Amino acid sequence: MINDAPVFVFIYDRELADDAEASEVRITACREYAKLMGWEVAGQWVERADSGNRLSWRGMAAAMEHQGHGRRAVCLVSTWDRISADPQEWISLRRLVHQAGGTCYALDVEVANCGS
Repeated sequence: MINDAPVFVFIYDRELADDAEASEVRITACREYAKLMGWEVAGQWVERADSGNRLSWRGMAAAMEHQGHGRRAVCLVSTWDRISADPQEWISLRRLVHQAGGTCYALDVEVANCGS
């Protein structure tokens, strides 16, 4: 059962090259959006390389499962391609979040929908 506590947000980003600055911009945008929505940020997870293991994603999903009980849990990314460019991997990774009791949101989609 979900209570009236604020949404618990798990911010994720994936760096594909030496783009630490760009990653920080994306994470900051996610944090600002979470604040605007009144959501509580649980933490941020950054995949430092295009790892096939996706240890940061798996760690985030485990944290979501452990910390998210009784609260609505959201994995927030700046764009869907931060999860994966590969459709099969994208589905598989989102399934891990769903199994942990969470939902994925992409900031670019959410911001675009706010203007409609």
